Amino acid sequence: MVGTGSSYLKEGTLLTPVAVLKLHNIKTSSSITSLITGTLESLSPSNDSNYFEPISILLFPQLNYKFTFVSGDFADEFSDGSDPGKNLPVYDVLRGRSFCSKFTSLVFRNVYNLQYTGCRSNKKCPPRDGVIANLPGSMSLSAVDCSDVLKGVQILLTFDDNTKPSRHEKRFDPNITLIGEGIWDDKKNQLHVLLCRFLDIANSWSNAHVGDCTTRLSLRFPAIWSIKETSTIMGQFWTNKTVDDSGYFEKIVFRSTENRIDTLYRPKYEYTELDRVSNLCTEKKLARSKRQKYPSPKFSGMRFSISVKSSKGRTGWGFADALTVNNQMYMHTRIMFAAINDDFERLTRWEPQGRANISYIIDIKWHNPPKLTNEGSASIALDQKMEITAEGIYDADTGGLCMVGCRKIASIDQFGNASMDCDIILNFQFAPVKGFKNERYIRGRIRSIREKSDLLYFHPLDVSSVAYSREQARHTIWTMDLEIAMVVISQTLVCLFVRSQLYHSKRQPNRLPFTSLVMLVIFTLGQLIPLVLNYEALFHQKNDQGTVLFQTGRWFEVNEVIIRITSMVAFLLQLRILQQAFLSRSNNRNGKGLWFAEKMSLLVTLPLYLYGAFVVLLADRGNYRRSTVLLPTRPVDYWQRSTWDDLKSYAGLISDGFLLPQILFNIFSSSRENTLSPSFYIGTSLVRLLPHAYYLYCDHSYVEYKGTSIYANPAKDFFSTAWDVIILIGVLLLAAIIYLQQQFGGYCIVPKRFR
Repeated sequence: MVGTGSSYLKEGTLLTPVAVLKLHNIKTSSSITSLITGTLESLSPSNDSNYFEPISILLFPQLNYKFTFVSGDFADEFSDGSDPGKNLPVYDVLRGRSFCSKFTSLVFRNVYNLQYTGCRSNKKCPPRDGVIANLPGSMSLSAVDCSDVLKGVQILLTFDDNTKPSRHEKRFDPNITLIGEGIWDDKKNQLHVLLCRFLDIANSWSNAHVGDCTTRLSLRFPAIWSIKETSTIMGQFWTNKTVDDSGYFEKIVFRSTENRIDTLYRPKYEYTELDRVSNLCTEKKLARSKRQKYPSPKFSGMRFSISVKSSKGRTGWGFADALTVNNQMYMHTRIMFAAINDDFERLTRWEPQGRANISYIIDIKWHNPPKLTNEGSASIALDQKMEITAEGIYDADTGGLCMVGCRKIASIDQFGNASMDCDIILNFQFAPVKGFKNERYIRGRIRSIREKSDLLYFHPLDVSSVAYSREQARHTIWTMDLEIAMVVISQTLVCLFVRSQLYHSKRQPNRLPFTSLVMLVIFTLGQLIPLVLNYEALFHQKNDQGTVLFQTGRWFEVNEVIIRITSMVAFLLQLRILQQAFLSRSNNRNGKGLWFAEKMSLLVTLPLYLYGAFVVLLADRGNYRRSTVLLPTRPVDYWQRSTWDDLKSYAGLISDGFLLPQILFNIFSSSRENTLSPSFYIGTSLVRLLPHAYYLYCDHSYVEYKGTSIYANPAKDFFSTAWDVIILIGVLLLAAIIYLQQQFGGYCIVPKRFR
């Protein structure tokens, strides 16, 4: 085929290359060992700017592809001795979906860590004859073709070259890639794959072909988990060559890096460390006199975010994810607070609830970069994150949780093998669930029981999290619904007050030129800014944060639409007032005097606003503020209030004092016209004050979460006890001055000697 393309150079020069595409073996390629090869060659002279070097092309057959691999023919090679009963059957994995759709979403969207089980020399480890510069620590699988009928897949296995800076920057490289064909074996509950290599690819792909199909791979979904094995997907691959053959390598085990338990159907968990737990954990005496009720092990709050601080001052955040309670898997769907069910019975008297076996996966990510020291705890200092699998006993009568944990050691030996440290004790104390207590925290400690001289020893880690009961959840949902209603009411009132001003101007058009345009611009921008900054941020956290904070059905979405509509209507009405005032001013006979007063008011307010912004920036540089927000339904959000947040709050302060330019305009124009409708300037001022009054009134006995301040939002204005009092007094004072000026003239507030 011959064709023409177009492309631009960095300098902006347009190129129109003419090329010919040549493909071979299109009809004859139909099996795993056949490829479609070809070249894309330029038809331009070599000295032409449109010329390019020939490009080799490699395609996998799909149109006429036939699965030829039958695992039964290689039954002896796939007899690894594993018990098929310890693997999930395929129907438990598919859960009603087709083989290709479910299998693709599970297997081919994962990264697998490699463990070199039998390496004694570097020559026996690499599966590619040492072509890979560094021993790969992980691999990925991708699908080329799939058959639902045969339960077969054609796959590409790609080893991660550790020299590449990012996984997203990696391209197809046949030197580190194997191509294979696999069939699901229902008897062994495994995927059996025959893998082949790309050959004759040194200089060009035009002569490439597939051969050396001596590598085998088996993949399975473990049906039984334990403290040392919680992989959703695992398997191994090996060669049927002998030790003396070229290309021989030892068996390599791979495990998925993501433990997506919600995608599988009821894997079982085996407790193997309960004897150690009984020996290492001291039983807490039951305090019956306090009559306190602690969370049931099936309570949704058993899954919580954590804040971590080491004894050396290093901080981090993470998530404690419950795996099992006794012999049942913990529900891992996102909690909806509107439907919280903590399984507590409303007992008239306190009764012991007993103890339960429980297992956890705990992930911790560190904030500050590690500082290397000469101490024996260097191993943990090198880790950017910490992964612990733990199991133990939870006492629902005392709220105590004690577990033995195993952490994955991130440091890898020269053969890519990671190890585990199972000498870890985890202690947590849950808070009572009744009422609103000041001590509403889950507190705990993670410590190593190794000697301090041991390389795997690490300093104790103090852990804390917010305990969130059903009563608090109901209170929070009620508060959020109230705030949403207040926002809707406030925006509706603004529309009514602006409409009253339009009606007032229509009845008395001769007074419209005396309206300050600076005031109307500030008033209009104060309504426009929330629309530009997107009101959605009031209800949803963006995905870079990870999740939706609270969900109560479609209630948020409906009210978001209502608020957007009312805000847009208010903005259009304000824009209409601004337009009428400008046209009226332009057509007024005394326009020069009024424009002079407008300029003078602008000369006073503009430096004042700029000076205030400068003070905000100066204060922001001197105060580095960070607030830690712990959310039981998502990872801990460490939020730093930025300079931009402060400037937005300052813009809200300017909007609160929107009457100031009108006061200055009245002074410079000596106006005593009844320009503003009382319902407009008094009503709008009260609407601006309501969030501050509400903030003062709010009950702060519960933990305040970022994102729940829908009505009194600190990202839109200054909110604190001092600021609220100052703003309340200031806004009322401005409204009172407007009233006096419209009654007695603009100079009425100016001392006589300055008039």
